[in-house]
Parts: sequence; C-alpha cells; structure tokens
Amino acid sequence: MGRNFWVGQQEFGPSNWTAGAITPHVDVDEDEEGVQIFVELAGVSEQDIQLALDSGVLTVFGEKHPHNKQEWQRNRYLAERSFGTFRRSINLPYGLNEDAAEAEFDNGVLSVRIPWYKEIDTPRGKKISIKPR
Repeated sequence: MGRNFWVGQQEFGPSNWTAGAITPHVDVDEDEEGVQIFVELAGVSEQDIQLALDSGVLTVFGEKHPHNKQEWQRNRYLAERSFGTFRRSINLPYGLNEDAAEAEFDNGVLSVRIPWYKEIDTPRGKKISIKPR
C-alpha cells in the first residue's frame, strides 16, 4: 500500500507532470508561420537537455547540476536554488509539421519552432458513426 506508481515511469503520466524539484516556466506563441515554445532553463547546460516530439506533445527533460560537489554539500542559511531532474510536457495544436521542428538554446532559454503544415489533412483514424436511439 502507498506505493507511488509514477516513480520510474519514463513516458507515462499526466500532461505537464514534472519529475524532480524543478518546474521550467514555458511560453507558447502562435502565429501564421507556426508555434514557438520558449522554456526557461537558467543554469542548465545544453548537453543536459533532451527534447522529444510525438503525436502533438513536446516533452522537455533533463537535469540541472550544481556547479561543483562542495556547493551541493554546504550547510546553508538560505537555499532557494534547485538542482535535480525536470520534465515538462506541452500539448500542441493540431496541424503542426513535427518533422520540421527546430530548436535553439541561448542564454538559458530553449526556443523550439514548429511550422504549420501548408495544407492540413482531415484527422486520421476510423470514422465512428453515431446510431440513433
């Protein structure tokens, strides 16, 4: 009893669920060209950030390390900075060309640009008819 079933799950959990102590702040902008996502990751190294884009969900995950081991082990009077893992998933609108996504990391801000498809197909899948009662 009391087991946490979310622990250890890599690709399962509610949207915008965050593992660890860090919750990156996100802005999502939309224009006629596509969608741009900005993720604030101050103090995180570019090599510690990973991105995954699948079925309309962008997931940003990684880890923020202390600058050195002694920094993590100090006895502190006040500690407001966080270190550890993070994970943030953002649901995106339909009609984006995921294959053309591009990302940049500059000055602690991750920027992901995803353009719209030129022509949007109707949603795929089996059509389900509704029977009258």
